[in-house]
Amino acid sequence: MKNYIVFLFIPLVLILTFTWWKQLYIQRDLAVIKFFPLNEDATFTKTASSLTLKKQIKENEPYEVVLSTDSVLNQKSYLRQDFSFLFQNGRLKVFTKEWKQNTDRISQQTTLKAHESSLFQAMTIHYAEIHTDNDTPTSSYKLTDSSLFVIASRYGPIKSFQTPENEEQKEWAFTLSSVSNSRLAKVLDRYTEDKKLDITKYTCIPLTQFSIKGKELLTGYSTEQQLEITEKLWEAVYSIYVSGIKKQDGTVIDPTDSTIPLILRKHNSNRLIILIQDKSGYLHEYYQQLP
Repeated sequence: MKNYIVFLFIPLVLILTFTWWKQLYIQRDLAVIKFFPLNEDATFTKTASSLTLKKQIKENEPYEVVLSTDSVLNQKSYLRQDFSFLFQNGRLKVFTKEWKQNTDRISQQTTLKAHESSLFQAMTIHYAEIHTDNDTPTSSYKLTDSSLFVIASRYGPIKSFQTPENEEQKEWAFTLSSVSNSRLAKVLDRYTEDKKLDITKYTCIPLTQFSIKGKELLTGYSTEQQLEITEKLWEAVYSIYVSGIKKQDGTVIDPTDSTIPLILRKHNSNRLIILIQDKSGYLHEYYQQLP
């Protein structure tokens, strides 16, 4: 009887050990994200990022903005992961990630409390790692984004809109966009002064505009090369936010309240510069080598 119990116990221990090791391996691996060759058969049938203003129950209380994301792949994958950035007036407020194994769908919802009138900007990378019979990993991904203007006035109810539709909203959109743009412009001015750069020889875009202006930044590269560069860029940004912003002395800073990353490229240069100012005002630059 004892031998029978031992016979059953040993396989159970091995199974639990393997499961624990596998989960630990995945957790470690999620400190980075790895893009593999594109799987043309794995496509997203649904991807969405949305920002909405939650109804305020009590006056003079912080309002709440809800970031909702959803994505569905046309097949189950070895690993599904969605990670999102939520910026308020040009500063990171939320970095969130959700992952699951052997599934096709991921949904997330995150709430951020705030007081002042603000421009909120969100970006989500919907990612899938696919393993097939030939044991060569492939991947698929898609980017979605969303923005929301919130007007918090003492003289009326809190309002929100995504696209300005009248003169009042256009004025608010200009004012709130200027807050974010001015913050990023100061970061860029400080950097160019420190490095003594001629900014007219550079193309510079904030990360939140990469989906619109990325091709302008990567002029001279083929569509396939641009895809590869974009994947490496997301790997770098993901690592920065997951691992924290590392200073030269080795200390690690929480990326919360850091500025929207600025992506710079000197005309015809073979590298990108990723520029971030942390919450203490320290500038950090990262380099990405181009093909």
